[in-house]
Amino acid sequence: MAVQGSLNDEAFALKINMSLPVHMTGSDVKKNPEFVKLLQAVSSHLGPNGMSKQASQDIQMAKERLQREKRQYLQQLLLYDELQEFLLEKDIQNLEINPTSANAQFQEAVKTCLYTAELENYLLTDEQDAPGLLGLNRETLKKANPHRHRVASIQQRLIPQIEENLQHKCQSLVEFHQPPTDQESCDKLVFAKATKLPDILQSESRQLEEEKTNLKFAQAKRDKQFWQYFQALMDCVTTLEKLIKKHRLQFQADSDSVTSDWMSVRCQAMCLKIRFFKAQLLCDTYTKEVVETHKHIKKHLSHEYHENEKELNRVSQALQSYQSLGMGFDKMVQEYDQLQAEIDNKRWALSEFKTSMASADDWR
Repeated sequence: MAVQGSLNDEAFALKINMSLPVHMTGSDVKKNPEFVKLLQAVSSHLGPNGMSKQASQDIQMAKERLQREKRQYLQQLLLYDELQEFLLEKDIQNLEINPTSANAQFQEAVKTCLYTAELENYLLTDEQDAPGLLGLNRETLKKANPHRHRVASIQQRLIPQIEENLQHKCQSLVEFHQPPTDQESCDKLVFAKATKLPDILQSESRQLEEEKTNLKFAQAKRDKQFWQYFQALMDCVTTLEKLIKKHRLQFQADSDSVTSDWMSVRCQAMCLKIRFFKAQLLCDTYTKEVVETHKHIKKHLSHEYHENEKELNRVSQALQSYQSLGMGFDKMVQEYDQLQAEIDNKRWALSEFKTSMASADDWR
């Protein structure tokens, strides 16, 4: 019974998802019955795209009117482009081969009629009697056309050529859409297919729309399966967490205690080993001879240190005694330096004088 109820909830959720732009699951339907009733009531007023049904109908009617106007416009545009292409081809042919006078007059008449029609479209408004730009009206433009009395004969000659060009293009479209075989190379068969081409394209368009709808349905089904699998995985993860907490984590404290004791003993052993290697390195580096030599060096350095310290104390005391004399001591020192320099100069001069006198005695 529970399984049947779950299937009914999933089917109802799928129905809501197809009727409204929402995503509901069977569990959502079961947990939120009032919200489901609200969505069911809203679905009677809204469409699958989220718009009201009246607005959808209005939009559909507007689209149909637009299609009709667009079809009429495209028909007129197609005839206009064919006329432009017809005149362009004739102009290119005239550059290669000189046309006859009748053909030249016919081409000139077609151009004039086309230009007159373009002026009516550009200059005049939709109202028949209202004057357009520059005060022109349809009657004035028609009278300005010198070929206005030959329009019927021009159309009688022009229409078959336009129809022939359109027929060739329709055949090209059919051959592009469905390349003919050798048995279907007859022009009549190709033209018959060309007349059916709009229906064929419309049928293919409807088929594409149906495929889009099927894809949307498949996507909704896939999303439903995804959320089902996701919920199943979450249930499995919850169950695994419960099993882990029940059967493993209760022994985790004892395991952590044993591991910590083992790590502590290992660290102590590593410390002892490091101390042993340090002592061995010191013993290998400092032998008895090296130790004796270092003692002698230490004794000598200690003696020199004490001597330098005594000298430093003596100099410091002398410096303090000199500083106690005040500012006049610097002047006395400068005078002493000058006197000492003069004494040295005189001594040097006396020694030079004695040397010169001795040299003079020897010369005598």
